[in-house]
Amino acid sequence: MCLKDNLIIFKVRNGISLKKGVWFILLCLFMVSIGGCSPDVNEISDIALVTAAAIDFDEETKKYTFSAFCIMPSNTSQEKTSSLSPWISSATGKTPLDAARKMRSRVGKNLIFQHNKFFIVSESAAKHSLYEVVDYLTRKREFRITAYPIIAPGQALDKLMLATESGDLLPNDLLGQVRNNKLSGQVVTLTLKDFVDLFENPNRGFVSGRVKVNTSETSDKKFLSLNGGAIIYKQKFAGWVDGNDVLTLNALSKNRFWRTMEFNEVINSNDGLKFSALFHEKDSEISGDIQNGRPKLSLYLKFSASVEDVNEDIDVGDSSVIIQMEQAASNHLEEKIRRSLLHFQKDLKIDVLGFSDYYMQHHPQAWKTIQKDWETLYPKIPIQVHVTVLFDKSGMTTYIKEQS
Repeated sequence: MCLKDNLIIFKVRNGISLKKGVWFILLCLFMVSIGGCSPDVNEISDIALVTAAAIDFDEETKKYTFSAFCIMPSNTSQEKTSSLSPWISSATGKTPLDAARKMRSRVGKNLIFQHNKFFIVSESAAKHSLYEVVDYLTRKREFRITAYPIIAPGQALDKLMLATESGDLLPNDLLGQVRNNKLSGQVVTLTLKDFVDLFENPNRGFVSGRVKVNTSETSDKKFLSLNGGAIIYKQKFAGWVDGNDVLTLNALSKNRFWRTMEFNEVINSNDGLKFSALFHEKDSEISGDIQNGRPKLSLYLKFSASVEDVNEDIDVGDSSVIIQMEQAASNHLEEKIRRSLLHFQKDLKIDVLGFSDYYMQHHPQAWKTIQKDWETLYPKIPIQVHVTVLFDKSGMTTYIKEQS
């Protein structure tokens, strides 16, 4: 069979014209060829990735400073982080948008914000103009709603200039600290989306992330660490809380990270026994009612735990010893949580745990009455704390004889 006969059979079977097929292929090749020449296409050499941003506000000049931590994208998938050259671009303007636009106009690259992981906001900006900052960040579609807004004492730009203990890029190091929060529970992992959801609630405050400057224990270098949190109330910065207070906040917030989070505590019992244990929250519950027009609350928390080390010769496999240690651990955590609640109620006088949300949901009729006086009522609410700790394991060894 000749080639001509084959072409006739092909056209009959496929119901298409060979001439039309050839023209279709040529058209596809033409479109591909002109696509690479489009002025709207960004070459990899023309862009820079923004992986962290900082926003400052000067109270005297009433101006904002927008800064970006930028890196050049890798030309190969095998390029190491240490070989990348990060740089910081910054500019000042009358509004966050004005400052950001000026910053971008001075850069010789097209800045891509889709990889941005953190927005570091200075204490001054959070205290005097947080609404403007949040409004800007949420209006721009190029900003990731999964980025972490964190508040920094002093100037935010200074924080972008610090190195890291790990030697990794600053945003990568901070993201690692967020992941490692499961080891302590003392870091707030609040995304921009979560931040906005809580931002406009007039009845309660909430806690955002806080970044601190620490000195390395192995050198004199300073580096950033995430610990504790910043309280936001009525759309402004209202104060700081430490890591222990954040631990209480996380335990009572039904945070999804608690599914994998464990934290350690050193327990001192009344009879002189000292031991370390790892705790994992199993459940928490808030129960409240209204008595004589005043709210009342009870908090119930359950933890499983494992003994990690003990300071004396004792059989940790003995049931009576375990009961003694469980009671000591329960008392320890109850006191720890009470101290945080006292700080929230008496010192800050801000409902950061969202008790107002509880009454709004479970006692809607009573809430209509107490809502207008919530700021006055909240610091006076009697709160009972009940903690139950159960040791599910005591390590591989149940008894070690101390050498005399």
